[in-house]
Amino acid sequence: MRHFFSQILSVTLLLGVSAMGFASPTHARELSPYESKIQGLTTLQSAAPSANEFSLSVAPQVGWDAGLESLRPPPGAMYRMWDMKVAWRDVNPQRGVFDWSILDRRIALVESWGGRPFLVLGLTPQWAAENPGAGDPRWGAGSASPPTNIGDWNEYVRAVAGRYGGRIAGYELWNEANLTTFWQGSAGELFAMAQSAYGIIKASNPSAVVAAPSITTRLRGSAARFTSAFAGEVADNGAAPFDTWTIHSYPNGDAGRDFDTGQNFPRMAATQRADDIISWQNALVDALGPDSPALGIGIYDTEVNYGLKGPGIRPGVDWSTEDGNQLMDYTYADSRLLGITATFWYEYTATDYSLLGVQWSNAGGNQLSATWDSLRASGPSSQRFNSVSSPLFLSRNSDYVIPVFKSCFIRPGTSCAGDKLGEANLSGANLSDMDFTGANLQRARLAGATLNNTNFTDAFLKRAVFSGATGANTQLGARSLADANFSRVRLENPKATGTSFLRSNWTKAYVEKGDFSSSNFYKSNFEGASIKNTDMRATKLRGTSWKGATVSGSEFKGAVGNEP
Repeated sequence: MRHFFSQILSVTLLLGVSAMGFASPTHARELSPYESKIQGLTTLQSAAPSANEFSLSVAPQVGWDAGLESLRPPPGAMYRMWDMKVAWRDVNPQRGVFDWSILDRRIALVESWGGRPFLVLGLTPQWAAENPGAGDPRWGAGSASPPTNIGDWNEYVRAVAGRYGGRIAGYELWNEANLTTFWQGSAGELFAMAQSAYGIIKASNPSAVVAAPSITTRLRGSAARFTSAFAGEVADNGAAPFDTWTIHSYPNGDAGRDFDTGQNFPRMAATQRADDIISWQNALVDALGPDSPALGIGIYDTEVNYGLKGPGIRPGVDWSTEDGNQLMDYTYADSRLLGITATFWYEYTATDYSLLGVQWSNAGGNQLSATWDSLRASGPSSQRFNSVSSPLFLSRNSDYVIPVFKSCFIRPGTSCAGDKLGEANLSGANLSDMDFTGANLQRARLAGATLNNTNFTDAFLKRAVFSGATGANTQLGARSLADANFSRVRLENPKATGTSFLRSNWTKAYVEKGDFSSSNFYKSNFEGASIKNTDMRATKLRGTSWKGATVSGSEFKGAVGNEP
């Protein structure tokens, strides 16, 4: 790797082309993590659809194999070129040797369809690989390795961009970089390759769309880790060496399947896709910061379908033609609301393809063609939100601006039961109708949060900060609220029987119609508090302070200790 980074700066300066530079403005006041996520997600999801909104992947047999030469795919803005012997290892089999025979024909074929090629750059040739054994044998030994010398990568990119110029409308700078199947280098190494490729491509074709290495979103942990590292490089360098972020948004294979009833629900599957994307978007906002202009460049989703088995042992789902048409409509509607500026359906095939849950093939009767034509002509329908029995059901556009903390989606009706959210800063968050049963929220900050119908039953909330929070019908029957801070809260009808509030702080709190019976308030501070019509029977009040407190209509029968 001695030579890997040595040529990056010289390439950029030589060509006189630089990536889009970003300077983050200072913010008037420091935002809470929740507010930061809201601001960043709003920016990210505000990108308008591009001219490439309705794009396609096409199986390599279409228009190519014997007997299929005359078969044309449905019309699309761009046609993605991948899985058809046109990768780096195919085009550049030896150092300094290029074989254009297949790529020439593939590009001419796409042009004959009236479309524009979108080429994926990747799959390292074994001769160029730092680790000659890295990668899945299906794509070739060494294919997931960074190159030993970045100059070999630069030569390949320069050769492709120079040969085809404006005939290639866009490039994807690597395929599924968060999967070790395709990439086993570091995020920093891939970022360096993106930097040099960007300058080379733009020198040959300034109008080309240069898309970031794609991320598979259904592996949320993997997607978040790689995105954090890769977007961190963008933040550190002050520039994004690409024109758009890139994802592959297949949801889990069994998304939308109710195994109890055997029914499939397209809206549930599409919502799983949306949630995967929202999770990834949160990681992006966290890495870049809410003010970064890199949040406004848009997103390409260059592979999406449903029912593909995995991850792991998850089974796939075969969707009916009717359900498949609904899924296509939902997908493009959701893409618009998520700030995805181009979505490439994967894929149109000559015959049905068993890998995919939603089929669209010539032999199958072109199952999705009517919906595709309608989408291209008029956009997605307004029937996004068919009623489904799902806690993830989305009902309003604003529901997509969803902050995620660890694995917890902050939106009404969501269950984060059992989640590990210790020290999470949820200040100012709307936690209404959420379920935190059994969650670990030790030292969590919930200052100023909205807690209407929020359930904290059996949660661990020791030293949690609720100061300034408001709520009605909050279930506070946690395992422990010892040393928690409830100063200046305003709670109506809170329920917390038999709960430990040891040494808790209730200064200037307002509580009405609460039920704290049999709870332990040892050495708690109620100075300046207003407690109205609240059940305090059988409470333990030793060492409590009530200086300046106003207590009315409340019942303390059986209480032990310092009553007001």
